[in-house]
Amino acid sequence: MDRSCLNPAQRARDLAAAQASTADLLVIGAGVTGAGAALDAASRGLSVVLVEAGDLAIGTSSRSGKTFHGGLRYLEQLNFKLVAHAIAERDLMLKTVCPHMAWPEAFVFPLTSRWQRPYVGAGITLYDLFGLPGGAVPLQKHFSRAGLKAHIPSIDDAVAVGGIRYYDALMDDARHTLAVVRTAARLGTKVISGAPVVDFVKDAPGTDGGTAGAAVSGVVIQDRDTGQRHTLRARAVINAGGIWADELQQLAGANTFRVQPAKGVHLLLPAEAIQSDSGILARATDSVIIARRWYGYWLVGTTDTPWDQAKGRPVPERADIDYLLDNLNRYLSRKVRPDQVLGAFAGLRPLLKPVEGVDTTSALSRDHAVLPGPKGLTTIVGGKYTTYRRMAEDAVNAAIAPLGITTPSRTATLPLVGAERWAQTKGRDNEIALRHRLSAETVKWLLVRHGDRIDEVLALAEGDASLAKPIDGAPRYLKAELLHAVRAEGARSLADVMVRRTHLSIELPDGGLALAPQVAALIAPELGWDDARCANELRAYRELIAAERAALDAACGRTPNAGTQAGTPT
Repeated sequence: MDRSCLNPAQRARDLAAAQASTADLLVIGAGVTGAGAALDAASRGLSVVLVEAGDLAIGTSSRSGKTFHGGLRYLEQLNFKLVAHAIAERDLMLKTVCPHMAWPEAFVFPLTSRWQRPYVGAGITLYDLFGLPGGAVPLQKHFSRAGLKAHIPSIDDAVAVGGIRYYDALMDDARHTLAVVRTAARLGTKVISGAPVVDFVKDAPGTDGGTAGAAVSGVVIQDRDTGQRHTLRARAVINAGGIWADELQQLAGANTFRVQPAKGVHLLLPAEAIQSDSGILARATDSVIIARRWYGYWLVGTTDTPWDQAKGRPVPERADIDYLLDNLNRYLSRKVRPDQVLGAFAGLRPLLKPVEGVDTTSALSRDHAVLPGPKGLTTIVGGKYTTYRRMAEDAVNAAIAPLGITTPSRTATLPLVGAERWAQTKGRDNEIALRHRLSAETVKWLLVRHGDRIDEVLALAEGDASLAKPIDGAPRYLKAELLHAVRAEGARSLADVMVRRTHLSIELPDGGLALAPQVAALIAPELGWDDARCANELRAYRELIAAERAALDAACGRTPNAGTQAGTPT
């Protein structure tokens, strides 16, 4: 049995096992930080339980900029330590951890005046140096005005007098987080999604060796499938609840910080929207604007505005779209129009706000914060996606120190699921295409999504040739991937498949509504859905897309359901 496979049977087994014993560590939240903490602890040989209120990566970890990056703009803030750490992690992802789903990508910084070249060039030189020796990406290259125009035909050469190219890495955040969770499961972590924490278990004072005060010794979760509550015990608990981290800490009995969510919006544009051989990073009115080539599309972001509405449903607003397009179009001769926007998504960053009068110590840093309290609970919050592995290691170190456990982390040398046999798999693209009668383009994207588990996906089609065919209306995805999403990747709803295991919800002009019934019909038998449940799943998905598309249409100033009729990107 492959322990990395996440499905209803695995969930039931893990829930029963988690109730029957006391884990060394229980982690709350299956975003990338919580997933990373579960993997880190499991890599040390600890018994681990990972619980998640919704789907894996359902929050910020599926709504990021989808880039492993050092953070060029942090150099200007003199935060050299953060940049150095992030570049080291970026290169680790490219070389060891997930080389199948992370690839080097060029970005150009357009220069709007000649004096910028030595200033920006010095920063990018430092960026290059942090990646040496044995850097995983190429070094910088300078362009004249004419050279920049040849490299980026869409650039406005009346604005840009030249440019400097540097490299970071692109990836798929939702699928990366999924790979982290599956790797943790392979090492024995019990994974229970769809189970929010509704209370904490506390030891009574005096039962923990005579120390005063009650200590957290587990959690109470509520199964969203059945409504039943279950008690899960652990020697230590990590709160990786992201934008809900402060609420969880308060539920546990402490009150040392607040989370102020900040909304970041990204737009998805068709390939033809921008003519360029590389991504673009340029100054915006208050930060930077980044356009990156992503899975054959353009992904443009981001904003940074306070969000005080419902945490579970951030949406793009007119001001967000205007900000992104206005700042991008400052550098383009052929402007991007609102009606070219295929889709958009908004994520919430958890910004720390200390409680007045509470000493939070120097643990509150720009990098991330590891906060103790109450006893038995450690909270990890803040930071950036790229440094998730380092954040996870810090959180686990803090959580297990009172237990006297000193075993070091192994995640720096541990490939994720999909990368374990990547060296032997990456050169098999032609063989795979011929054997399964697939196009080279289809195999290319299958390898990026699944890495060396591509055979696991295609094996599903050996007994049913129809599964080797693309989804109607979405030629980049095979029907086998939909089954694989529920058999091995922990998808438990139609939205899980459409939004996070695939990106059909933002890649298609209608949000994937036209093909949602065929997806639901395919996965229903695997999940035990009857006709009524299928209808409910379709209704819920239509409501989700209607709400998101209404917000996007209003933000783009277009009539509802107009969408864009852009062709399939190349």
